[in-house]
Amino acid sequence: MAEPPASFRDQVYRIVRTIPPGRVMAYGQIASLIPPPQGIGLPAYARIRGRWAGYALADCPEDIPWHRVVNAQGGISPRPGHGPHIQRILLEEEGVIFDGNDRLDLAAYGWNPQET
Repeated sequence: MAEPPASFRDQVYRIVRTIPPGRVMAYGQIASLIPPPQGIGLPAYARIRGRWAGYALADCPEDIPWHRVVNAQGGISPRPGHGPHIQRILLEEEGVIFDGNDRLDLAAYGWNPQET
């Protein structure tokens, strides 16, 4: 299954809407909060869930703060229609600082919704 089911996308959007300004989550972190859809085994789901979260955000509604989602290394992943500089600008406007390798510190800016 290449594309995530609509129910998965909706859950990704719900989670991403809760990320506070100046904080980020990784694709895989978001996906780990969503149980596997019916008919997909846990090992297979574990391999694709982060990518599914990326697919969901690549074509998300305008009201989703997609820029608050980064890769597991704290870097920006390409998004269709937007260069990486757009995401960086949006995050910097929220106070996020990038290092010389164009990465942000996930320990400093990462957010876990289970901590609130």
